Amino acid sequence: MDIDEAIRTRRSIRKFKDKQVTKGQILDILDAGNRAPSAKNIVQWRFHIFQGEAKKRLVKVCREAIEKIPKIPLMASTRNSYNIMEQAPVVILVLQTCEWGGISPEIQSVSAAIQNMLLKAHSMGLGTVWINDVLFVEPAIMEILNSEKLGTENKTALLESTKKLGIEIGFSGPLIAAIALGYPDEDPKREPRFNIDELTTWYEKIE
Repeated sequence: MDIDEAIRTRRSIRKFKDKQVTKGQILDILDAGNRAPSAKNIVQWRFHIFQGEAKKRLVKVCREAIEKIPKIPLMASTRNSYNIMEQAPVVILVLQTCEWGGISPEIQSVSAAIQNMLLKAHSMGLGTVWINDVLFVEPAIMEILNSEKLGTENKTALLESTKKLGIEIGFSGPLIAAIALGYPDEDPKREPRFNIDELTTWYEKIE
């Protein structure tokens, strides 16, 4: 699949098959994210991979934390987002480092990394959806991250593998988004888009 086809055909996937994603596939996707441009080449993204029981705990914490927060209209989609995270075999939390202070170009770097990862996953026959509803419960999620010190054999192996790719998995923040990842169990159609002319202003337009 070339880049044009990947961009045209990628869809947000919210239903996943009960089929595991391999560690090698996850590393390929992380590697794609790690090749994104970053402000001043500082590499502001950090990745946290949740599978199995760790992912179940993450979803449980999200659901418990959201119930303690006063409800606002923007939170209407949280229940569905956490259901998606529960169904997907893999959830990747993406965090950023903070270097700049006020002008914050870091989030642009991290967003570029996320987009690379979504396109790479699609090119591999996998599905993803970019989830921001985790931001409502960021303090609870950060407690999980700060308590998980890569103590298990699987986490240690993942850490060693990502270091070989030049990726650093760290515990810095803030949280930017979650990516639900797995084999798609739906084929959603593209919603109509605006024509590019409706979105663009030309200066010294070339005819």
